[in-house]
Amino acid sequence: MSRASIYLDRNLLLLWSGNAVSLTGFHGVRIAYPMLVLAMTGSPVAAGWVGFALTVPSLLFQIPAGMLADHGERLRTLKLCQIIGLAGTCLTAAATITRPPCLGLILAGTAFIEGSVYVFVHLSELGLVRDLVPASRRPAAISFLEAEQSVANLVGRATGAAMFGVARWLPFLVNAVSYLCCLAALSRIRSGPAESTDSADHPTGRDLAVGARIVWTEPLLRTSTLLIGASNVVVQVVLLLILVELKTTGQPAWTAGVVLGMSGVGGLLGAAMGTWITSRFTAERAYRAVLWLQAALLAPIAYSTNPIVLALCWCGIGCVTVTGYITLTVYRVAVIPDRILGRALGTITLVTEAAAALGALAAGYLLSVCGVTTTRWAMLIAMVVLAMRGLVIATPAAARATDLVR
Repeated sequence: MSRASIYLDRNLLLLWSGNAVSLTGFHGVRIAYPMLVLAMTGSPVAAGWVGFALTVPSLLFQIPAGMLADHGERLRTLKLCQIIGLAGTCLTAAATITRPPCLGLILAGTAFIEGSVYVFVHLSELGLVRDLVPASRRPAAISFLEAEQSVANLVGRATGAAMFGVARWLPFLVNAVSYLCCLAALSRIRSGPAESTDSADHPTGRDLAVGARIVWTEPLLRTSTLLIGASNVVVQVVLLLILVELKTTGQPAWTAGVVLGMSGVGGLLGAAMGTWITSRFTAERAYRAVLWLQAALLAPIAYSTNPIVLALCWCGIGCVTVTGYITLTVYRVAVIPDRILGRALGTITLVTEAAAALGALAAGYLLSVCGVTTTRWAMLIAMVVLAMRGLVIATPAAARATDLVR
């Protein structure tokens, strides 16, 4: 089915639009959380802890979320997640206005809640797309789905930072509205094809390991997962590095949102190219190129603190990262059996997002101990090393898997 036909699918459009709005609100508060802590304490370490609270659910809930996506009702899970996220962000908005003595603890707790919601939504959403879209349409649908993240990054980060400059509680109030909009959209989705869960296949102890087993035994799944995890550490350090540099050079709050939001612009370009890339290049070739392009785009960041340079580089990183993600997702959907898709994707995301959580935590300490200049060059060198490792990816099944999705 053509990309145009994907745009005419009512259920897919409702799912996409609802989650895009919700993710926009989430990414707005994702940047507002560390900015709030920096404004209150001036400490990169404290900001790193808040970033850790947002991403630590990836250490805890990827496998349970995958189990739920494989065995539960995905649409119901998505609706419940919106309700829980709504409660969490409303609590943050109220606490930011009233400033109780335990504000720091409340921020950490609500950041943890919203990060947990994100984990469950991500895995159930992809499973639901697989339910709604036949195999022949999935490359276009996955590219379309990835544009959702790019739109959320672009609009959420830019508006989140701008709203924070107006009032510290405003991003959280807008996030609450986004949860309500998503819940309304999800409620309008008509029943589609039966979900690919097997009610007779009840979870057992061995089921917890089945996703990890297929990821570990398939060469491209294993290597790309480890490399993405390592590169996520680099990205988290660079993200906080940019926030600190913009703050110390006296840039207004909205500048940080624009610079980091440019990854959304790049992501939209990458999503637009995703179907074309997957139809012409094998997954391993595309991912090798992504690693080298990421390293090349980090080089100007190591040299410059100019917001325009930072924005252009962050835009490029968003573009190549999304392109690589689409290629790998199409490959994963092709080679992973339906009944264990959630658990396998949960295993992959556990590694990659847990690395991001640890990177967010380490970023503040690294900047405090090593300083800005040393951290810049250390991240560039680390990315070049990862790109060199990507040259030796062994993928005997890659070509066959790519053929399955063409």
